[in-house]
Amino acid sequence: MPDRNGYIGRAPSDSSVTVARQTFSPTGVTTDFTFASGYVPGYFDLFINGVKMIEGSDYTSTDGSTFSVLNGGATNGDVLEGVAYKAFNAATATVGIYSGGSPISTQANILNFVGTGNTFALRGSTVDISISGSAGAGGTWSTYDSETGITTTKKVKIQNDLEITGVTTSTGGFVGNVTGTATGLSGTPDITIQNLTGVAATFTGVLTYEDVTNVDSIGIITARSGIEVLGAGITVTGISTFYTEVNVGTAITLDATSGIVSATAFYGDGSNLDNIVSGVTLEQAGSSVGSAITTINFSSGATLTTASSGFSTVTIAAGITTEASSGGAITLDLSSAQDHKVTATGITTITVSGGTEADSHTVRIINSGIATVGFSTYFLFPSGSTPSLPTADGAKSLISFTINSVGAGGTELFAGASLNFS
Repeated sequence: MPDRNGYIGRAPSDSSVTVARQTFSPTGVTTDFTFASGYVPGYFDLFINGVKMIEGSDYTSTDGSTFSVLNGGATNGDVLEGVAYKAFNAATATVGIYSGGSPISTQANILNFVGTGNTFALRGSTVDISISGSAGAGGTWSTYDSETGITTTKKVKIQNDLEITGVTTSTGGFVGNVTGTATGLSGTPDITIQNLTGVAATFTGVLTYEDVTNVDSIGIITARSGIEVLGAGITVTGISTFYTEVNVGTAITLDATSGIVSATAFYGDGSNLDNIVSGVTLEQAGSSVGSAITTINFSSGATLTTASSGFSTVTIAAGITTEASSGGAITLDLSSAQDHKVTATGITTITVSGGTEADSHTVRIINSGIATVGFSTYFLFPSGSTPSLPTADGAKSLISFTINSVGAGGTELFAGASLNFS
């Protein structure tokens, strides 16, 4: 058979089926069918209504699982039978093993007897096996120092409990519980136990506990080179005394000698802290007028919002700017003042720069000689009409406006005019 991977006949992974058959009864026109047992291409036949079909002309079967009916397919009433021819494989022989007439195994392929002196006798379909010797065969048994006991040159396997005067061990020797009284253990063996109970114990080297849930000590615990807690933290009830320094990570340090606490930052209202200096320094025109300030008092004219979450907004009226023009444009810097005075002569146009949305400003205009005053398109007046200011020498006018917007979107000033104060 092809694709046997080097095996003559059936491969070990093949099923026990040598010829597989499956019948199909289609409903309606059907061309594709699945052969449940699988097949080897070239070893599959198809019969329709008892007539053998021709591979390649009447049907195709190439993938080992499905086949297709050609020439329009099969229809309702047709009976299809697929036949797959499997490879032959010799059965694997098995041997039944019995002990005292009771079965131990019925599927053994190999019997291996270790040692010499064994005899075998074939009695029909049964082989009788006699193993010579007795307990301790292959080893030398003798008494030890004339005492009650034995010794052997071979290993001894104990499958049941071993009882020694003063010591009882469970199955398997000294792996398990040890009870009784013994003078002690000596040598350098590795000892594995579950629980250890004693009046006192002395250990040298590193003592490691990997599965201890709690350590309960009634007296004082002394750690000569530090305590390391890797998880869950430490809960202390009562007074704890530290004689040198306490560090919390790298952010907080408590010096037990000086009493100084150092930290990268402190949070809270500080209402219970004494001798705290804010460290605020006030300057006027670059010169300090005082440091370590704890209270700042704003005189009338400043507006403060109610403190919320530790913040308050302070608004202080800006100073006065004074401008003079003998004709041309005058630019008012809205970022440096909120009150502006303009002395105008000739034809003058007022424009602005800077400023902050919602700030309010005033412009006092004094005519020095005959003056005609206009405004840039930044100024928006009610109804879109720019007021006509008086032109006579000594005429006084007042323009008030609020900044609606500044910046890339365009500057807009909502303005109003009060005229003829002269």
